[in-house]
Amino acid sequence: MSNIAEIEAAIENLPDPQVDQLARWIETHRRRRATPLPVEKWLQRARGAALPGTKTLDVMALTRGEA
Repeated sequence: MSNIAEIEAAIENLPDPQVDQLARWIETHRRRRATPLPVEKWLQRARGAALPGTKTLDVMALTRGEA
C-alpha cells in the first residue's frame, strides 16, 4: 500500500475487532511520536545554554557529577 486511498480501502475490508485493534495501535503510535524522550526534552532545554567560553571538558565533568 502506497497511498491513503489504498490504506482506507484496506481498512474498510477489516472486521470490526481488527479496526479497533488498528485504532488502538494508531493512538499509541501518535502518542509515542508526539512525546519526546526524557533525554531529548533535557537536550532541548539545554541547547544553547552554555555561556561563552564554556569548555567541553567542563560540560563533560558537569554531566558526570564532577563539577
